[in-house]
Amino acid sequence: MNEYTSREFEFKSIVDLKKVENFILKSPLFDILQTPSWRNVKDEWKSEFLGFTEKGETELLASCLVLTRSLPLGFKMCYIPRGIIMDYSDDELLSFVVLKLKEYGKKEKALFIKFDPLIEENSEGKRLIEKLTLLGVAYGGRTKEIHETIQFRFDATIYKDDYSYEKLSKKFNSRLNKAKKAFPEIKIGQEEYSEDFARLMTLTETRKVINLRDKAYFEKILAAFPKNSAIVIVYTNVKELLDEVKTETLKLSKRIKDISNEKKKVLLEHQLLEKKAEVNDLEQIIKTSGEIVPSAGNLIIYYGEKSYNLYVGMDDAFKKYYVSYLSWDESIKYSFLKGALMHDMGGVEADSGGLRSFKKMFNPSFKEYVGEFDIPTNRLLYPLIKRLYKMRKDKK
Repeated sequence: MNEYTSREFEFKSIVDLKKVENFILKSPLFDILQTPSWRNVKDEWKSEFLGFTEKGETELLASCLVLTRSLPLGFKMCYIPRGIIMDYSDDELLSFVVLKLKEYGKKEKALFIKFDPLIEENSEGKRLIEKLTLLGVAYGGRTKEIHETIQFRFDATIYKDDYSYEKLSKKFNSRLNKAKKAFPEIKIGQEEYSEDFARLMTLTETRKVINLRDKAYFEKILAAFPKNSAIVIVYTNVKELLDEVKTETLKLSKRIKDISNEKKKVLLEHQLLEKKAEVNDLEQIIKTSGEIVPSAGNLIIYYGEKSYNLYVGMDDAFKKYYVSYLSWDESIKYSFLKGALMHDMGGVEADSGGLRSFKKMFNPSFKEYVGEFDIPTNRLLYPLIKRLYKMRKDKK
């Protein structure tokens, strides 16, 4: 495994983006983060598609979208999100790709090139770690926390054949049915719903104390994938919901008057207090936000056989009605309707936690990927810059 191989390869910048798209769509390692469309989303980075072929041939053997940006102190880094797209069992090709990427990084004055291929943590993944280490590539390790890597190392993916109400739990179906009874209106579109979706994301940021994205960024994604993206949003008709809760409150009041069993009476009185509080909450929502309010939404991309949930937001005022279950369900069904065979729900915690517990309700397959690798271009400076990079990332 060195640069002198029995086969000869060529390395070049690719301007024919249709050629890239055709190549990556056929790969089992396909991911939207390696598409020409994603390049348009990340327009704040310098970007370039690189291709690798047999010498004298035109058919691609490997490709990658390389993003380049500045680091502190005037340094740069390159990043290949969910790449490189290639056959990692081809040792000669792998050796050539790593060598040429290192040269490319030096040309770009980047101190390292980071990549995180869609390779799962299994025997194949372990072999890849060993091979890349022998080629001088630094392995980021088997991280556990979501924030430790750029892309999620632990992921939940739903397969179309596994997603049916018969296969989902009674608990899931009960919550979904409750959401369907809370007077929802489902809307699916693009920019026309970006403002309401951005509002939901702002509420999510406040609730989780995190920084996500704004309306302009969501619209950039929709514009980059005009035929392959959608906002799925649940609007709650608060007026109708309020009328129903008021009716239930009156019925409870009458039952309490007619009941003689003291134990049951105490229980019903507690329920009555909850209903009255719910009435007050709904009246306040109407006063501040109107009678029909966006309550949950998802931004999805469907591309070939794969679909992705990129962002999800919810108004916590509607959490008790399980509106997020409905927005997820509609998003998943819509992506399958558009031809996807799997739906990537995004990242989860390594072992347990709120995200994993919630997503588990949708009957996904949990995946663990090998993680991140760095190709250092300067062995002396790399450890220092790596620490600076980590400090910068931890502050976000």
